Amino acid sequence: MTARDEIFRTLRNLALDREAVALMEEDIAGIEEDEKQKELPAVQRAALKKERLKLTACMNATANHISRVERLLAQLSPEEQKVLEYTIVYPRPEAVFDLADELHCETTRVYRLRSGAISKLIRLRFGAGE
Repeated sequence: MTARDEIFRTLRNLALDREAVALMEEDIAGIEEDEKQKELPAVQRAALKKERLKLTACMNATANHISRVERLLAQLSPEEQKVLEYTIVYPRPEAVFDLADELHCETTRVYRLRSGAISKLIRLRFGAGE
């Protein structure tokens, strides 16, 4: 996998990772509620605790990954960040046209901004060109 492919994969998964953390937080809260049940046998309580700890570790690892990606994105200009968010992280078919209207430019400029932002991320993440 090339550096460019890795950056695209990371950005495409960012939305999924964000959603996964939110879902894991909900699951952990549910498990904590289940653990508080007084009539729950000790064996089941221990199993719930083990599941909660495992899920918490997974959630923390995912949240740390998101944080690293967001720190990389923070080093881009606001325009570049917006272009990547609209076209890769949360893509929509009309995103390029919406961005062109919002940025008061042509669609080719949006594509150039995206390409430049990807190149910057590659340099920031891998310390090399494409």
